[in-house]
Amino acid sequence: MPCGRLRRDPAPGEAFGLGARRGSRSHGWTEPSRGQRIALTIRRKERAVPLPVVLPASLLIAAAMLLAVLALQDDELAFEPLRQPVLGYSIERQIGGELHRLVRVDGGRSVLVTGTLDACEAGLAETLRERFGKGYPNLEMPTLGGMQFWGDVFWYAGWRIQENVYTGHCRLLSPSDERHAWGSAQACRAAFEKLRHEREIELEHPHLVVLVHGLGRTRQTFAPMRDALRAAGYSVAAVEYPSTRRSIDEHADGLSALLDGLDDVETVSFVTHSLGGVVVRKALARESAWRERMELGRVIMLAPPSRGSQVARALVDFVPFRKIAGPSGVELGGELENLPPPPCPFGIIAAARDGERGWNPLLEGADDGVLAVNETELEGASDFLVVHGLHSFLMQAPPVVEGTLAFLELGRFRREEDPVR
Repeated sequence: MPCGRLRRDPAPGEAFGLGARRGSRSHGWTEPSRGQRIALTIRRKERAVPLPVVLPASLLIAAAMLLAVLALQDDELAFEPLRQPVLGYSIERQIGGELHRLVRVDGGRSVLVTGTLDACEAGLAETLRERFGKGYPNLEMPTLGGMQFWGDVFWYAGWRIQENVYTGHCRLLSPSDERHAWGSAQACRAAFEKLRHEREIELEHPHLVVLVHGLGRTRQTFAPMRDALRAAGYSVAAVEYPSTRRSIDEHADGLSALLDGLDDVETVSFVTHSLGGVVVRKALARESAWRERMELGRVIMLAPPSRGSQVARALVDFVPFRKIAGPSGVELGGELENLPPPPCPFGIIAAARDGERGWNPLLEGADDGVLAVNETELEGASDFLVVHGLHSFLMQAPPVVEGTLAFLELGRFRREEDPVR
């Protein structure tokens, strides 16, 4: 048997450098002391979590944070606004899915409701009423629709919110001009959103034709035109504005704000009468948010004072005229050549008396009783039409209604089969 030193297993603690005592009968070693056992335990615990395991744990935490950020970004990308925000709240729909959610977008984003569109619309109506109230106690009653003391600040499918020129309070009117709420603009909008959900109010067609009346007139003067446009399949907004109470710039501001708040509209065209043509030209000359969301269609101007008005210039110093016509009437006595034409296809229809004589002896050449025909002309027009008629009733003449429908469809006032007017 070869001589040599026998190998043995290390005693507990020896492997860790604790130096066990000799004298144990079973192993040839004595048991470690209490202090050695404590040191042994500590070193075993230190060896239980080696350094290579600590680094992956840190990486896992960082990865989890990155995934959370990516999940948030994916969540934002998965939804898109269904319509314009309403008083700081937005209804969004899932891209490629059927899920909807109501989100508060002012003061930071927070999701209030997630589910069906019906649930989100109901949640929006309730949230608005809780935040902005119901307005003043209301008795549903018919109104005159505005006249010269109210201006439309919101429109959807014939429903309008109007602001009073003198008091600043608002009211919600139905398409038949019945008052459904009044008070602050926010309370009226909250009332509309509730009715919109309950009655399932929707826009008829994504092509909206906006009718803008003239000085001292009302939206009702466009009644025959409005009915014909609806029958042709257009959505029609006959807007009311206090034409004799504010300046042309203020009217343009109000029209732009109303257009900015439109929902479910893809294309906007305009039909104007007299002063309304100047208001629309002013509004279209400005940068507006609605132009980024909607296509500008065509503009038809009926008897527009494109170059100002001789009559207004003659009466500008007459106090009764200034009081009755207001700031806008006075401004029509100025020069409007520097106002750019509409940045889209536009046509003009003027009125005159048959023959060489005009209606108004104070005006030179053919006229409609208020404007000379040459005062309506504007460079760049796609078509120009003169019909027999008077200034104040031009928008109701059958040839004008027919010509307007043709221009919206074809970009000209006469169809091929139409006789020469």
